[in-house]
Amino acid sequence: MKKSKSLLALGAVLALLGSSVALAEPAAFKKADANGDGMIDSAELAKSGVKKKLAELDVNKDGKLSKGEYEIVFEEECE
Repeated sequence: MKKSKSLLALGAVLALLGSSVALAEPAAFKKADANGDGMIDSAELAKSGVKKKLAELDVNKDGKLSKGEYEIVFEEECE
């Protein structure tokens, strides 16, 4: 019984830690989107410190990264 409670408590702690990381990740998109238009252009991407070029990451080839593309490329969930 004690072991079950300990495992349950450990699971709860891990879930909380995991959720805090997931909540922190969208900040990277928001930070990179310097002008707040919901898209990341090549200048914003360069300033964000990402080493890849926009052309490599731009799935639909419109010259910008949307939140959806950002999620795919960086495996992050955005707000």
